Amino acid sequence: MVRVYNCHPFASQLIVPVQHEPDTFCCGRDTLFVVSAGCKIEAFDITESGCQPLCTFVTLGKVQKITFSGIGDYLATIEEKSKVLSLRVYLNWRGCQAQGKSRVGIRMVGHVLQAPFKGAPKDQMEIVEMPLSEPPLSISCCPVKGDLVVGCHNKVVFFRLKEERLDGESPVLDFERFLIVHVSLNLLEVAFCSGCLALIAELEVLVVKLERIQQAESKSQQQTFQKEVPGSKGIEKDGNDSAEAASLSQEQDEFILFQSPLELLGEDTWGSGVLVSLEWTGVEGLTGELQNNLHLRQILYRRFAPDLSHIYSVEETALHSLQLLPMYSAGDLESGAGSGRKDKQLLSLFCFFSLPHVGFLYAVGNMVQQLSTYNYPEKAKQAVISPQFLHVITRNNLLCYTVRCSAVAARDKDPEMDTNNKACPLFFMPVSALRMQLFIGLRAVCHSRNHLILLAKTEGQVAHRQNESKKGSPQMFKTKAKMPSITSEPGWNLYCLQMISTVHLCREMVEYSKRYKACSPQSYVHLLSEAHLMLKAALLDRDLCNQTDSEELEPAFKENCAQLGDCYSQFEMDDFHLALPYYKMSGLSLSDLISRRFLWENEPQKFGKGFMYYLKHSIYEETEEPLDEETANQVLHVFKLAEPTQIPHALCSPCMRNVCLRTAWDHLERLSAISPSPLVTLTKATVALRLKDPQKYQTAMERYTETKLVCGFVVEPNLLRHHGFVPTELACELKGTQPGLLVAVFAALLESNKIELEEAELFFKALCAEGADEESEEEIPQLLVDFWEAMLIACTQEVMVQVLLMKLVSVYIRRTARKQQLTGRPLKTVEDLRNSCGQFGEIFSWIQTINASSSHPEDISEDLQKLQSILCGSSIDVKSVLPLLHQLPEDEGPGLSIHVLCSVRLGECERVTDQLLDRCPEAVLPFAKREMQQERQPLWWKKLLPELCQRTKGAGGENRVLVSSLKETLAMVATTLQPLDFLSILPDDGVASFFLPHLLECGRKNSIT
Repeated sequence: MVRVYNCHPFASQLIVPVQHEPDTFCCGRDTLFVVSAGCKIEAFDITESGCQPLCTFVTLGKVQKITFSGIGDYLATIEEKSKVLSLRVYLNWRGCQAQGKSRVGIRMVGHVLQAPFKGAPKDQMEIVEMPLSEPPLSISCCPVKGDLVVGCHNKVVFFRLKEERLDGESPVLDFERFLIVHVSLNLLEVAFCSGCLALIAELEVLVVKLERIQQAESKSQQQTFQKEVPGSKGIEKDGNDSAEAASLSQEQDEFILFQSPLELLGEDTWGSGVLVSLEWTGVEGLTGELQNNLHLRQILYRRFAPDLSHIYSVEETALHSLQLLPMYSAGDLESGAGSGRKDKQLLSLFCFFSLPHVGFLYAVGNMVQQLSTYNYPEKAKQAVISPQFLHVITRNNLLCYTVRCSAVAARDKDPEMDTNNKACPLFFMPVSALRMQLFIGLRAVCHSRNHLILLAKTEGQVAHRQNESKKGSPQMFKTKAKMPSITSEPGWNLYCLQMISTVHLCREMVEYSKRYKACSPQSYVHLLSEAHLMLKAALLDRDLCNQTDSEELEPAFKENCAQLGDCYSQFEMDDFHLALPYYKMSGLSLSDLISRRFLWENEPQKFGKGFMYYLKHSIYEETEEPLDEETANQVLHVFKLAEPTQIPHALCSPCMRNVCLRTAWDHLERLSAISPSPLVTLTKATVALRLKDPQKYQTAMERYTETKLVCGFVVEPNLLRHHGFVPTELACELKGTQPGLLVAVFAALLESNKIELEEAELFFKALCAEGADEESEEEIPQLLVDFWEAMLIACTQEVMVQVLLMKLVSVYIRRTARKQQLTGRPLKTVEDLRNSCGQFGEIFSWIQTINASSSHPEDISEDLQKLQSILCGSSIDVKSVLPLLHQLPEDEGPGLSIHVLCSVRLGECERVTDQLLDRCPEAVLPFAKREMQQERQPLWWKKLLPELCQRTKGAGGENRVLVSSLKETLAMVATTLQPLDFLSILPDDGVASFFLPHLLECGRKNSIT
């Protein structure tokens, strides 16, 4: 679909002062070359005031096609002489011919100023002969590197532009043929840009890329490539293909066969059936380096069926106007002509080609995709594309269409595009026809930066040629005889149309769009979007504008963004959310937009969904500076009219700190009466705190239970913190009065994914750091430990559980080692945690014995008991605790209990037995009764009994604890072993009266069993 408007993209129309009828012409950046009389080339400098003659020189043959390269500043021509087509390049034409000199040197390609031409004048124009094995049909120059590509019947020849330096003299340009691409197409046109080659046949289009790859990849792909295509010498057909072709030729006398239309993109393009092969030539090509590093990849293929609905000749359905259009980012494009060889950084690449009644634009850079289809009202003779426009000439009209190149380039340049920060119209938006301008007898068109060159010839000559081609019509011959004056007088003009400045055209489009604002908002937005893309193209490539226009681009672009933001905020549109990025790109603050766009009337419909989306995002995302009181009150007024339920959320935003508190309280009172909720009540409590009214604060906080208040905080986390972790007045108040509620709220926020664990930790540290000394600031605050304990109770994710356990263990160990007194009372005791959290286990009786035997009972703190409870549980990975144990010495009760607990969890019972016998023998028997069970039961008689016997003997029987433990150990072993086994483990030097009762008891129980 094409939208048709009536804008004026041209500022002036001038006549190019050419002496003779032009045969063909081409354009450079600001230069026009006109070929007349077959062999005469006139060069003009294109300025705002018109085309000023630069120079004139004569070619060696009749020019059939001509093209200009800004890189290297050379002309390439296909010339005919004696019915032979030749390729020639003209170097250094500018300086010498401008001075009226006629020195000309002719050389073959590859022969740079060798004797006897060495030392030739620097102002001498050079003609480089470039021999080819087949007649050239089309030529193209790479706008990025200046390389020359020549299309023949079914092959493409590549010439690399290079510089040669001889004996320290100034560099001389030359070419080297390094590659020939053979294709199974009858080529009509070729185009080349930065490794991308586009080809068209009569009804087929093929785009391939020459890409550098790793050597290993190159070999594997070449093997695959060789299986699919023939050798580099050319394309061969087997006998079966020849037989089929012979049989089909007989049928073609009566029928014309066409293949079905086909479009292939990307990797699917290899299924096109077009055979492609590479033939390497030249020094670089034959050395093998390029062969190993370059790979040919097909990216686009399209085949058309001829359109016979408008015309009657199959030949008139052929493709034409093939072009590759590069786009660069600002600052990449070089200015001025010359032989500068600095490579330009390519941003995006596009391919255009056309049928007689429809044109196609594809992106072939980072992505391969069709962007636009252009349906012409008449048969097109030629089309040229630029980053901003597509110009098409028909028999008597010049058509100007918009293009979508800048929409793709903007996304290629900025990955932040299509986010809340930046937006750009979509590239598949319908194109527009801005202008259809009448010109009689248009024949050719060429684009040069800010100018369009048109060649027009009178209809008399055209009719004359048509009459000559028709036979068997006496009336036609009679007409020809009656009109000698019309056909004998030449009638032609070469026009130079200056493009209007981008800013001026966009302003005209904005004015033009206002007529659609009321009746067709979609058309209004469409025209503003077209203006946005034109401005974007000019911003991406400043070379499209002159100095004055460039200074106005940025303000015009921001104004356009503001206008688009107004559209999406005012109209009921599906993509109303685009108001946010467009308003952000406009550079206007919220205060500016409110004063610019809206009148403060009590009409809710004044504020569309787009504006409310922008307003809420701007208020809630906390990036805006605090609003002044007037603007903040206006924002509150907008919410009152449009969305009253958003008032609490707005008042919680830090940018609304300057709002009138009395006005805010009145709004909340009305909202509380209409729609009461915990959120409204909590917001009232916040306002009451800022009003320093404790009575209203207390009344608000007592209205709901703590559970419902937690739900209110979850709905709006900004009640407690701003900018992620900065506490609010309400948070500071809750810290002193209701710390349990504060901890419960953040546990709920973390569970509902409203905040991250790191944010909560930063918040509690910042909250507890207010008013604390420097030493206290370095310690972990008790409120944060309470939060970790609360999270451990509520958390179900194993990974998070381990993280929280390690944080708590680290704090408990540090506090226990430093014998640090708690600054505040913990919210949960060890009993509370053990009853509500499975990660805290029952403290073992033998650990209690160690605690009881401590010489300093005050060392048994709440933190130590929580640490012991965690280690008595089964959740924590003990190995992760070991690096922290160096803080606790083993020779004290607290340290001993933690060390032996970790050793037990690691299965080191024998080591623990020794430690307890050395430092706390009272705990040995309780330890053995719990830990020496099942597979560990043999430790009773293999480890514990021998150790007790040995230590009791060494103590001389005076250690009552050891003797008592030995007796209980003998009693336990006697109930387990057989009498003979029991007897074998008794010490040989033991007192019989001591061991005999246990032996008798063992025998008695065994006999009973």
